[in-house]
Amino acid sequence: MPSLQDSTSRQQGIDFVQKLGEALHRFGTPANRLEDVLFLTSKELGLEASFFSMPSAIFYAYDLPEERGYARLQRVYDHAVDLSKLARLDRLFNEVLDGKIPIQEAAAKVDEIVSAPAPYPKALTWLAFGATSAAAVNFFSGGLPETILAGLAGLCLGSLYVLADFFLPLKRLFEPLGALLVSLTSVVLADMLGASSDLATLAGLIILVPGFNIAIGATELALKHPASGMARLAGAGVTLLMLTMGTMFGRQLGELMGFSPNTTVSPIPMPDWAQPIGLTVAGLSLGILFKIAQRDLLWAVAAVFLPFLVFQAGIKEFSLETSIFLGALVVGAFSNVYARWRDRPSMIVRLPGILILVPGATGFISLGDFASGDPMAGLEAAYKVGMTTTALVTGLLVSNILVPPRKAL
Repeated sequence: MPSLQDSTSRQQGIDFVQKLGEALHRFGTPANRLEDVLFLTSKELGLEASFFSMPSAIFYAYDLPEERGYARLQRVYDHAVDLSKLARLDRLFNEVLDGKIPIQEAAAKVDEIVSAPAPYPKALTWLAFGATSAAAVNFFSGGLPETILAGLAGLCLGSLYVLADFFLPLKRLFEPLGALLVSLTSVVLADMLGASSDLATLAGLIILVPGFNIAIGATELALKHPASGMARLAGAGVTLLMLTMGTMFGRQLGELMGFSPNTTVSPIPMPDWAQPIGLTVAGLSLGILFKIAQRDLLWAVAAVFLPFLVFQAGIKEFSLETSIFLGALVVGAFSNVYARWRDRPSMIVRLPGILILVPGATGFISLGDFASGDPMAGLEAAYKVGMTTTALVTGLLVSNILVPPRKAL
C-alpha cells in the first residue's frame, strides 16, 4: 500500500486510524492486540506512530515530517462486546492494508459498521440470558430444579438488560441491580421449586461475573501492558464488589418479604446426556450475547465444547490449575487455527472458550465469604482465583507459541 505523502492525505490516514482504534476498543479488543493493529495500520500508511491503550482511553502520538508532532487523548465510552462488528472491522482493516479501499471510503465504512443494528433482536437476546444461566447449572453440578430457577433468574436479568437500553441510570447500575434482581428471584422461588437458591444465584449471575476481564487484565500484565492490565483488574474487582452487595441486598429483601433462602437442599446432578445439551445451549446463547454472526455460531459451540472436555478429562488426572492450563492451551490454539483458516478474528471463538474456564465465579464466592464473616474461606477462594488465572494466562501464551497468530486480531 502506498504511503501518504501530502499533509491532507496524512491527516486522513490519522483520522482513519483513530476511528478504527475507537471502534475496536469499544467492541472488546485487548490493549496488546489493539496497539498491534494501530501500529501496523500506521506503518503501512507511512506514519510513524506510537500508542497507549487503557480500558477507557487511547493515547495517539505521531511524528509528522516538516510539522510539529501530533498527539491526542481519545476517551472511549459505551463499551459493549460485539464480535460481529469486530469481524467486519477486521475485514475492513485488511482491505485497507491491501489497498482495496481508499482511506476516505474506509473512514466512512467505520462509521457505518459502528452504527449498524445488532445482529439479533432484543427478544432473542432476552431468551439468551435465561438459556445461558440455565446451561451454567451444568458447570456447578446442579439439578433440574436449579436449572429452572437459574433460567427464570436469567430471564429477569435479561429483562433488566432490555430496559437499560431505554433508561441510562439502569445501564450505569446494571451490575448491582442485576445481582439484586437475580438474588431476590432465587430466594423467592427456591422453596416453591425445591432448588438451591445459592447455586441458582451463582448460575443466574454468570454473565455478569467479570471473569473475562480478570483473564484479559492478567494477560495484559504478562505482555508488559501494566497500566491497562491493572486498570482492568481493578475494574473487575469493583464489579465483583457490586455484585456481592447486590446479591446480599436481594437476599435480605427476600427475607423481609417472608421468604428464606433454601440453602440446605442437596442438588441432584443432571444425567450424563444433559451435559452435551447444556454445552450446546451455552455456546449458542453466549454467541448471541456476544453478538457473534450467525455464520460463526457453530464455531462458538465448538469453542465451548473443546476446553470444557479437556478440563473435565484433565481434572481426573491432574490438579485444577493443570486442567485450566490444558483447557486454555486448547482454546488458544483452536482460536489461532480458526483465525488462520477462516480469516476472522480469533476473539470470535476465544471469548466463549475462555468464559468456560475463567475463575470469576470463584472470585465472586470469595467476596461472599468475606461478607458473611468467614475471612479464611474468602482468602482460600481468592488464592484459587490467583492460581487459576495464572494457569489460564500461561495456557493462552503457550498456545501462541505452538500456533503463532497470523492476524493482529
